[in-house]
Amino acid sequence: MQNHNDYSNVPYEYTLESMGSSMVYQTSSYPGSAPMQLPYAARRRPSAGIQKSSPEALIPIDAPTQPRQYRTPSATSRKEVPAFFKKMRTNSPPSEEEEDELTEEPPASNATDQEKIEWKRRQNTLAARRSRKRKMMNVQRLEETVERLTREREIWKTRALTLKQLLISHGIICPDFRD
Repeated sequence: MQNHNDYSNVPYEYTLESMGSSMVYQTSSYPGSAPMQLPYAARRRPSAGIQKSSPEALIPIDAPTQPRQYRTPSATSRKEVPAFFKKMRTNSPPSEEEEDELTEEPPASNATDQEKIEWKRRQNTLAARRSRKRKMMNVQRLEETVERLTREREIWKTRALTLKQLLISHGIICPDFRD
């Protein structure tokens, strides 16, 4: 096995690419260094809750919603007409952004209260699906960023330690940085 601290064969004019992988500084061989921790992704454990998947694996936004059939009075639907709905009898027109997202026409003005309630619940279900998808995409983006930054950190740490050993091998005093 080749000694990682032997830089006597390294030419004075060097590049990182010209140094072989056998000359790359290993933190475990450096005296007094802590053992390397596993990368972030390897340390993570899956949660006991929702399974990780892709946004495409979620229920499609245009999937049908199941009709609500309560066997006992529901805590959220005890009244025939919910209180929020009584206050909303006069509907404000949706904004342009909301209008693009709506796939169904709102119920006609002569629709029954039950039809209006069902439409409102459907819209709420669709909004919840969109929200879950946005959240999952954001979490995925953040996880990818963490993994990329962790890889970059390891690359720069390896480069810095390699160059430090090169300076030491040429007799140049180099400060000892703590991580």
